[in-house]
Parts: sequence; C-alpha cells; structure tokens
Amino acid sequence: MGERIDIDMRSLPKVELHRHLEGAIRPATILDLFRTNRGEYLGTQLPEILPRIQITGSERSLADFLAKFEFFMPCIRTASDISRITAEAIEDCVSDGIVYAELRFSPAFIRRLTGLSYSEAVEAVLEGARGAGPAIPVNFTLIVPQPEGERVAWDTVRLAADYLSNGVTGVDIADDTRALGLEEYVRPMAWARANGLGVTVHAGEAEGPLSVRVAVEQLGATRIGHGVRSIEDDRVIEMLVDRGTLLEICPTSNVHTQAAPSIREHPLPRLIERGVPVCLNTDDPGISDITLTGEYELVHETFGLSRADLALMNVRAARCAFAGDEQRAALMERLGDLAS
Repeated sequence: MGERIDIDMRSLPKVELHRHLEGAIRPATILDLFRTNRGEYLGTQLPEILPRIQITGSERSLADFLAKFEFFMPCIRTASDISRITAEAIEDCVSDGIVYAELRFSPAFIRRLTGLSYSEAVEAVLEGARGAGPAIPVNFTLIVPQPEGERVAWDTVRLAADYLSNGVTGVDIADDTRALGLEEYVRPMAWARANGLGVTVHAGEAEGPLSVRVAVEQLGATRIGHGVRSIEDDRVIEMLVDRGTLLEICPTSNVHTQAAPSIREHPLPRLIERGVPVCLNTDDPGISDITLTGEYELVHETFGLSRADLALMNVRAARCAFAGDEQRAALMERLGDLAS
C-alpha cells in the first residue's frame, strides 16, 4: 500500500463483478416508471422520493437496506422496463471507466413483480444489453433469492445453462442468506458447475465466516459476494488464500448494511495483508448513491491503496471473471502490463 497521492481513478480501467441490476436503477427512472406504470407520485419531485430509494444514514441493518428494493421494485411492470434499466446500467458502467462488467439479477424476483416468465425476464435483460449502443463486454449472473429454496434454485441454474451461449455465465445466491441455510443449495450448485456456469455466493455479510466456508467447500463457489466477515476466522482466511477464492468487496455497501461498522474499520486492508484475493465493486450503486470510481477514491483516501494496488485488483477480478477464454484474453490485454 502506497502513500496517498492524487490519482485519476476514472481513467483507470476497472472491472466490476458485483453489481445488482435491480440496485443500479437510476432514481430518475424509478420516478418515471412509478408515474408511467402506476400513476403514482405525479406531483412529486425526485428529492422528495430519494429517501425511500437511497441510503439516508438512518438504516441500521441489512433488512433496512433491502427495504429500499421492496419500495421501488413495484414500479417495474413490463419487459421494456427491464430492457430500459439494463441499457441504462450498462451506459452508467461505460461512463464510469468500467471496461468489463457482470450484472446480476433474479428472474424469480422479476416474475413475482411483473408476471413475466423466467425466460421472458432474461430475454428482456439481453434485449437491453443489445440496445445499450457502443458498450463494453457484459455478462450476466442469475440470482437464486433467499429464502426460495432448492426448487427455485433448480429453475434458476437450468435457465442460466439455457442462456450460457448468450451472455449468462454464472449463478448466485443472494438476499438475506440467514433465511435458509446455504446447505440447501448443494445439489443445484453442483449441477451448475458441471454445466459450465460460474458460482458466486453471498456469504460473510449478514452471516459469519462459517457461511463462507460452506459456500466454498460445499457449494463450490470460486468467488464470494462480500465475504468481509471472513476476517473473523483464521482458518477461513487460510482456505481463501489456499484456494485463490476472490472476495467481491463492496466497501460502502458493507457499511450501509452494517457488515462493517464504518469505512475506517472495514477489514479490506487486513484482508489484503493476509493475501486474500479481493476486488472492488459497488453492489447497488443506485441505492448507495455511489460509483465504482468513487469507491476506488474512497479506499485510496482511507487506506492509502496505490494505483498499482488497485490495478492488481482489476487483474485478479479479470482472472476470476465468468468469461470465456477469448473474452478474458481481450480483457487482460486491455488491463495492460499488470495482467502479464
């Protein structure tokens, strides 16, 4: 870790592996969809509705964070809405200097909201990606939402396999993973891996380090969403280092969900010092009101991470991306000298 110097973070080629499509919706788009689809908030200005959409500082738990989704997701009604938010999310990635992104979303969640079938939800997302114009390479990860259980997990992994050649390259388990033990998902995750899908799992966030061990050893996850509470168990840290398991760290989000008490107390520098592979991500930039560039600036200013430290994170993210060989090679070339 180097001394704090001014770095142009926006120009640094960045890789993002952990961004929820549902959490990346522009607030102005949410208000527009409420007005168009539900006839609500017609006389409301955006600042009035922002506290229902974004973090205010009064939230005290992951449940408070997830309540933001429960408020605004009903504004989405149609496939064209899904396509719109996808295109806008990709455009926002491009404008933030991101050169490769993986967006994750839950077809089961979208079906409950809109009545769209699983496949219609995926098709709407892919249509949005095609409509994003000159863009960056983007792959998609399908989420099994807790506490849906094994049946929905089977539906999700089979759906992901159906679209493997069309940009869906991974599966995830998300939401509050305390609702149902991760052990419930061993069989569908094994099937996903056997059929060429990458597996990442939310763990070590609301739950402690044992959830990280279960995700890696029983579910075969090669990446962990968040994983910050791994620092509480030396044996889990050793496992992550030995296996090269990447932690998808989301600093501001970790504070917002109380997985870390504050940014200064965030375990990121200790994880790095212990040799755990990590990369930086936004998680839900629309809710947290952040950008990936801003997260890079935050950890630089807080922990003194150098440009080389941050560039290396991107190389590790690229190596762990759920991408094909050709796509990965092009990404490595884009990242430059540190990728060699």
